[in-house]
Amino acid sequence: MLTISKPLSGGQARAYHAREFAAKEANYWSREQQGHSEWQGKLAQEWGLQGAVGAEQFAHLTEGQHPQTHEQMVRHQPAKTYENQFGREVTSVEHRAGWDATFSAPKSVSLTALVGGDQRVREAHRESVRVALSELERYTQARLGNVNAPERTGKFAAATFEHDTARPVDSYAAPQLHTHAVIFNVTERENGQTRSLDARSLFGSQQFATSVYRTELARRLRDLGYEIERGKYGQPEIKGYSQEYLEASSPRRGQIKSHLEEIGREGAGAAQVAAHRTRDSKEIQSPAEVLHRHWDLAAQHGHQADWVVSKALAHTHRQEVDSPKMAQQAITYAREHAFERAAVQDERAILQAALDRSMGQASVAQVRQEFERRVQGEFRTVEHGPKSAAQQYTTIAMDRMEREIVSRMQSGNAPGQGQALAEQRVRTEVLSQHPRLNASQQKAAEQILASQEKIVGLDGVARAGKTTTLAVIREGAEVNGYRVEGFAPTSRAAQKLAEAGMETSTLQLHLAKGQKADTGEKRLYVLDESSLASTRQMHDLLMRLQPKDRVLLVGDTRQHEAVEAGRPFAQLQEAGMRTARLDEIVRQRDPELKRAVEQLAQGQVVDSIHGLERQGSVHEVCD
Repeated sequence: MLTISKPLSGGQARAYHAREFAAKEANYWSREQQGHSEWQGKLAQEWGLQGAVGAEQFAHLTEGQHPQTHEQMVRHQPAKTYENQFGREVTSVEHRAGWDATFSAPKSVSLTALVGGDQRVREAHRESVRVALSELERYTQARLGNVNAPERTGKFAAATFEHDTARPVDSYAAPQLHTHAVIFNVTERENGQTRSLDARSLFGSQQFATSVYRTELARRLRDLGYEIERGKYGQPEIKGYSQEYLEASSPRRGQIKSHLEEIGREGAGAAQVAAHRTRDSKEIQSPAEVLHRHWDLAAQHGHQADWVVSKALAHTHRQEVDSPKMAQQAITYAREHAFERAAVQDERAILQAALDRSMGQASVAQVRQEFERRVQGEFRTVEHGPKSAAQQYTTIAMDRMEREIVSRMQSGNAPGQGQALAEQRVRTEVLSQHPRLNASQQKAAEQILASQEKIVGLDGVARAGKTTTLAVIREGAEVNGYRVEGFAPTSRAAQKLAEAGMETSTLQLHLAKGQKADTGEKRLYVLDESSLASTRQMHDLLMRLQPKDRVLLVGDTRQHEAVEAGRPFAQLQEAGMRTARLDEIVRQRDPELKRAVEQLAQGQVVDSIHGLERQGSVHEVCD
């Protein structure tokens, strides 16, 4: 898998190079004890960097300097401490030299390469890292300042260092094949201008690059005659090892797990902290000492690595796989799987789903080629989707449902087709019974009750008294002969909606009951948290409406996006759906606090936080 570190300062990167990356104690199984290193990336190629990584060139790149001419390519800003506008002492961030992207082989692969002595497996890992870095590089972006969106460049420079031991536990460095790739904080735009690298593009591609590495590794291992199975976390594992031996060869993992249990924490973040707190120093031991302990452990478990390698070498009649067909099936699966949770996906998510499905039965190049062949067929490019380092896509089916939703709203909302949800007399009577409504609530209730359209919306910010307003709308509709039913995409939201005095259930439960017969009854469906409803759910709801049914869609387009695919509530508003607004905060009584909440609701986060800080409402917990 791939893990990416926090940014390294220049000093940290150079210290890592001397103490960690190029240290001989990290490589006991290497023919050359300093280990394998090489330059990667288009920028490194343009600069003429080839072969083993040199300390001097590495040092210049950590300072943002050209490795050959020593010219400063990105602005270098040392860390400095100053007092901000609120009188607090702040220390700025030192120049970011780069990031350590580490590709770690599965334990069974490490044992096969290092204990079984199959150098071909080590080369398979090396080649898989090269492909993964190349794919990661595709989505590199340049930082253009806080105001401007990052620009995709597809270029970086990286220095890779291959290691074959894990951190020692009780002076035992277990075999662990992994590669550190130091990605330097510099990229180049089309006009030749060098800029800092936008780290979000790296972290946004992390899972995708992990799938690329695993796919290429699984494919190469199969070609070498090894039997592959899917591990607990989706990694390709070589068959033939007992669980006991794998765990005994992973003392570092056990050490971290024990520490997490001691402190009562879990999760990836806690595990990363635990890894730093529990690691032993990398002691310099002779290869004979480390290997002796390892051979002793291997003997205790029946020399499994030797047996696994011998079986692979004897496996001359290998099963042929129809890779193009596997690539087709993988992309078809990705089309269905990736768009279950989003109407728009970038190509990394689609390709990742396909690669995880194929598990090395098709190469990354074959999967990408199959995807590109089907673009503009079943996949459609989205030009105005969410900002991303990768091209955005949707599917024909999703596009069709979105169009049908809008068409259903527009056809049912034609002028003069319907009657008001509540006649004028009823509206006046109901509103007069609720004198505590503020102006925003009165206006919204009046607009909804007076609407003649089949499908209308109520868009309200949080804490604006939405439940109270819905209770008034329910009263008016019921007086006019409507049966009011409420739905929400989550059970918690459905329970909250019930406070408005209507019968409620989850939207999923309502849709699962199927099409209702047309009894001629007048029904008003209130869908709360409409921003959480997927395109498919909204499509099913609206397509089932009977002639006398009405729908009120309630939500906040600024607060939520759909858990599943799409943003139909926002799209319907953009297409002209009549929508009442609730924008006056009623929950906060303190004027300054109310102003801060209003700013948050409008997306003015910085101004809101500064306002809270001026009020003395922001407190720092130092420890």
